[in-house]
Amino acid sequence: MSKLNPQKHFPTRQFIAAFAFAICTVWTQAGDWPQWRGPTSNAQVAKGDRLPARLGDSPKVVWRIDVGPGHSAPVTQGDRLAIAEEKDGLETLRLLDKRTGKLLWEKAFGETYEDRFGAGPRCTPLFDGDRIYVQTCRGELSCLSVKDGSTLWGVDYQKKFKVKWIKNKSQNEAAAARRGYSGTPLVEGDHLICQVGGVPGTGVVCFDKLSGKVIWKSQDDLASFASPLIMTLAGKRQFVTLATEKILSVDTENGELLWSQPVPTLYFRNVVTPIAAGNSVIAASHSEGMLCMSGTGSNGKANRKWNAPKLKINLATPVVVDGSLYSFAEKDRFICVDTATGKLNWEESGFGKFYASTLTDGKRMLVLGQMGELVLLKINPKEYEELDRMQVCGKTWSFPAYADGQLFVRDQKSLQCIKLTGE
Repeated sequence: MSKLNPQKHFPTRQFIAAFAFAICTVWTQAGDWPQWRGPTSNAQVAKGDRLPARLGDSPKVVWRIDVGPGHSAPVTQGDRLAIAEEKDGLETLRLLDKRTGKLLWEKAFGETYEDRFGAGPRCTPLFDGDRIYVQTCRGELSCLSVKDGSTLWGVDYQKKFKVKWIKNKSQNEAAAARRGYSGTPLVEGDHLICQVGGVPGTGVVCFDKLSGKVIWKSQDDLASFASPLIMTLAGKRQFVTLATEKILSVDTENGELLWSQPVPTLYFRNVVTPIAAGNSVIAASHSEGMLCMSGTGSNGKANRKWNAPKLKINLATPVVVDGSLYSFAEKDRFICVDTATGKLNWEESGFGKFYASTLTDGKRMLVLGQMGELVLLKINPKEYEELDRMQVCGKTWSFPAYADGQLFVRDQKSLQCIKLTGE
């Protein structure tokens, strides 16, 4: 992917419509994995990258380092890799040389949080050219310099937007404010758009990415654990997020509500990132199953196309390839679903436990299970087709990064660079 100039305004809507539905607007180059779920935040590897035909008998570890607690995913840009962890009671970002794992600098960026799911950061860092954005569990957002880690600007959601940090964790309210922010912000041209969920009118907040100035604020919805999606739907660029009680979409230019649909769930636990599928977007939850919203007309509106209550997903965000959705799902299944109808094409049981991360190059998929087993699958909407599998790490809930034929995997104790292609 060619570099985008972060100093210029995002192209007009008419220009955007001529391109694919989910163009990445962060500053990237071939081989980068700069944000949650990759270059275009849809778990597709960078253009020019490809997945291997086989995995082999044991992982080819290029380097391995110890890391502190946290579920935040690694991200890469050029020869740099960023990983967030808990250290001495603080959420800390480490910038590494991607080729060697050598430390370049580290920076504490806020107070940590710990519960029965562990300590440390859960939001994935976001590279954007010479800047990198980080967000703590407690809602402290910072823009840091890639060069040396210095703070360029920051905002505390609790102080600025009156986000209520809920100390009683059994209280059935406000997922992110109860157990920590997990949803990563997104860059859109000159803007950084975030789920905040503070006082009324600050459900979603758009900042100037260079200065931190608030550009617009919108909606009253509380922030869930789900990361958002930016896509072009029904002719309009929009920020789509699964909040605590609904899926909603706002215009990226001004925050105007375009559409919404209830997605109730137990304990305000919406977790799964919405998925773009052509001119539709699919949401999934552990209690309501799947829901497809299809774009209508050219003004950014969408209506419910289908719902599939039995296709429940707890934590794992799916991938979409050529009209089929693939994902780890409830009851330890891996499933394939027709995105046009919501029909289950096939399922494979006994696939793992609780969670898996899935990424693809459009021909094959890599699926990293919770217990650290990596499975290579062929894209096949007709049947489950496994090519290989290999144990690569310990227990993990962190999405891996993939760049230049190397997989960067974080478990509860270490971060590894594993070579999957070439000699």
